Amino acid sequence: MNKNSLALFLLIPAILLIIAPLVSFPYGFYTLLRLIVSVTAAFIIYHSYKGAGGVNEISIIFALILILYNPIVPVHLTREIWMPINFLTSGIYIYGFFKIKKNIEY
Repeated sequence: MNKNSLALFLLIPAILLIIAPLVSFPYGFYTLLRLIVSVTAAFIIYHSYKGAGGVNEISIIFALILILYNPIVPVHLTREIWMPINFLTSGIYIYGFFKIKKNIEY
């Protein structure tokens, strides 16, 4: 996967995480959101671990995201608690997007 597609890969969960707390969706949407965030987090952990040759801060941050959003053993929190968590997680994905885009330009 090249860096442009990886950057785009980070935008999908970021956009969904911004929309999720603002609009009331059926429960299936939130399950799909958990799945998308978990898969992207696992993918980022893998590439971060492989690229750094070990565990680094990116691996740890996305491991926490993977645990929090995993669809197998879901963490049940109230809507009021999920809202800032979703925005923070989206911010992390957007930061990653711009960091990758910056590295592409150089």
